[in-house]
Amino acid sequence: MICLAAIVALLVIGTAASQETRESNYTADRHKDRGITCSVCHGGEDAPKTAASPASCLVCKTHDSINTVAERTSYDKGYRFNPHRNHILETNNLSCIQCHQAHRADTIVCLDCHTAMKFK
Repeated sequence: MICLAAIVALLVIGTAASQETRESNYTADRHKDRGITCSVCHGGEDAPKTAASPASCLVCKTHDSINTVAERTSYDKGYRFNPHRNHILETNNLSCIQCHQAHRADTIVCLDCHTAMKFK
């Protein structure tokens, strides 16, 4: 009986930890949790066979331009550094998918040079 309770407890803790990881790392899962279907990013494909294009990132009302996204992550919203308004975006042709990998964990390009940077 004690063994069964321990196994159930581990499963519950493991599930919570995996959901926390998913919530914080995978753009596609965050979209799904908000009711955004695959076809929004994958050009109408409900069962996508191709990668989403960077142009599909700036189509919804909360992401209609990089300036709108930058406002959501601005200094007055509590961010120490704004990942969407910085020297990389101003000098390079950086696309959303270089940091937001959708079905893989996000990779923050800023951290390639600024290894100690914390955004919040």
